[in-house]
Amino acid sequence: MIMTTLDRLSARAARYLYNIGVFGALPVLFLLVTLDVVLRYAFNTPLQWGRDANGLLLLITLFSALPYAWDKGFHIRMEIVHARLPERWRSLADVVSAMAGIFFFALLSIQAVLFSRYMFLTRETGEELNAPLWPFMVYVAISGVIFSLRLLVNPSAAPEDEESEPSKWI
Repeated sequence: MIMTTLDRLSARAARYLYNIGVFGALPVLFLLVTLDVVLRYAFNTPLQWGRDANGLLLLITLFSALPYAWDKGFHIRMEIVHARLPERWRSLADVVSAMAGIFFFALLSIQAVLFSRYMFLTRETGEELNAPLWPFMVYVAISGVIFSLRLLVNPSAAPEDEESEPSKWI
């Protein structure tokens, strides 16, 4: 029952993060890069803060997509090796990779929380973009926790049925 609840809630959170990344951060990133290129090459006046903002938007896009990509099997793996393994070894490889991912992303989340606290206390900002960076580090931590939960409840990265998703567009 606990695993079912974790599965349902983390799947909903993964979809929500995906929507933030794909429908929020990615279009803004596209527009910002386009604007910066036009300003840089047509008017010779690039956005001074553009690279900082692009990096933060790219970070949000990447970490937003990770949990959902795992669920849907969009992640990159050594398919040439994985497909040739016997079923038992393929399952073992999936579980081992999930365990490694849980370990890595759990540690990443812990470090992101600790570093976001430091960033908040020191009021750290980007070099050119005068915006606080700690909210982005908190976002990385939240994404890492959700991804760790998805790895825990879905270690084989088997794509789920569309009907079993809690909501199509959260």
